[in-house]
Amino acid sequence: MIMKKVLRDTCMLASLMVLSVFVFSILWSGITAEIALVLKLFGLAFIISAVNYIIDEVSSLSIIMSYVVKYFVITAIVMIFGFIAGWFYPSNFWMAFIYVGVVMIMAYFLDSLIIRKDIEFINRHIAERCEK
Repeated sequence: MIMKKVLRDTCMLASLMVLSVFVFSILWSGITAEIALVLKLFGLAFIISAVNYIIDEVSSLSIIMSYVVKYFVITAIVMIFGFIAGWFYPSNFWMAFIYVGVVMIMAYFLDSLIIRKDIEFINRHIAERCEK
């Protein structure tokens, strides 16, 4: 649980730092291509997080089916967003499947490590209570 909180807080702090620096950069020199890319990625991340939340709240799928549905829904979102942002062209749209797959695999393993630590933490506290 502690590692999960530290990781979440680190990501939030890093995001706030990046956005704060960008605000000053935008005021100083306008929106550059690099800043625009990062802002688009923040927007995409927000949309994906919202969709993940909705899928988790609405569906009652198994864990594996949930990941499969999320993979295809998120890939579709990335494709649409990528076409709008000019990241993908009709000839290389398949790259979205690879990008989303790599990120989801990393997120799955990170999530499973965090869940395992949470389970160990809860079991340790249950064992301590049973001993008392």
